[in-house]
Amino acid sequence: MARLVAVYREEEYEFDRRQIPLVIDETLTMVMEFQDGGFSMDYHNVKQKELDSFHQKLDVLSKDELAVELMVTSKQLFRALSQLVPCVGCRRSVERLFNQLVESGHPAIEPLIVTPHSVLSIKHAYLFDPRSVYTLFYVHGARLQDVMESIPKSSKKNNRCLLHSLDTHKAKLTGSWIDVWELLSQDCRDEVVLINCESLLETMETYLRKHRFCTECKSKVLRAYSLLTGDIDSTNEKGYCATLYEGLRCCPHERHIHVSGETDFIAHLIGRAEPELAGSRRERHAKTIDIAQEEVLTCLGIHLYERLHRIWQKLRAEEQTWEMLFYVGVDTLRKSFEMAVEQKQGFTQLEQLCLEIKEEERARELKQEKK
Repeated sequence: MARLVAVYREEEYEFDRRQIPLVIDETLTMVMEFQDGGFSMDYHNVKQKELDSFHQKLDVLSKDELAVELMVTSKQLFRALSQLVPCVGCRRSVERLFNQLVESGHPAIEPLIVTPHSVLSIKHAYLFDPRSVYTLFYVHGARLQDVMESIPKSSKKNNRCLLHSLDTHKAKLTGSWIDVWELLSQDCRDEVVLINCESLLETMETYLRKHRFCTECKSKVLRAYSLLTGDIDSTNEKGYCATLYEGLRCCPHERHIHVSGETDFIAHLIGRAEPELAGSRRERHAKTIDIAQEEVLTCLGIHLYERLHRIWQKLRAEEQTWEMLFYVGVDTLRKSFEMAVEQKQGFTQLEQLCLEIKEEERARELKQEKK
């Protein structure tokens, strides 16, 4: 499973191997890192007989020929993609990621590399190592079918996968927020719980419209929001309960709210929003400030959940895209290599056959001359 390890800010970020930027929204980009687990190129369970057989195939090609055959163009890759991947959303995402790597040069799919000339190849450190290439093609590459079959479709009649279904945004939110929370570094968590006041206000206004708050109750909720943001002094506010806003701190000048990043506190806030997330549409009221504060906290829980859910969707979609690019890339390179070996062996065998025929003819001629 990939993780989000940093917040990508405007300053230059040195991307490590298997890291790419993941755009969450127009204001937030994180650094996504794919784990190395299971991708070792030094695989020790290869049978020596299979490795020897593969070594013989490698020997058919010269080093220069091997280097050429272990390069595929974007056109070749995308053609293979169209044959292997039925979901148009997945194909476009893979093409987008590939072109992104062409531009950036990030070593995101190591041991594969993408050159500035839109060519996919194998990192030079592994290119001429039989065990590494064998492991890549026939150990890791063998997972392509499993990866493709593990991608859920939105329906039997629709070729789109679940993550790229046109109905995805209409469906109820799915996925557990705690799953994505545990995949966030501390830097990312701090950013997630830094809530923009205007964004929270938009969530609140949607909530107030949905539940048809009367003018008086709506006014109370908006006042409770202003008490949280510091626009109204809470000192002499009748009915105000400071305890309800514990764990929240507003920066009026920056117009954002710091929410405590403690997992239990986040769980408590999202727990408040659970009836709403489950689809509750019952009529609501907020006749007092403390009840209005409760409604503000409910909206804050909704906002946090939706933000985490958006990150979860983006993370899952990009992870799926990465896997497709990697495994389809490996499969395309393997086929290019095997075809080159077959052609070279076929040509060699034809040459050998011609030589044998010539030798037979020469032998017959010599025999006739002796007569």
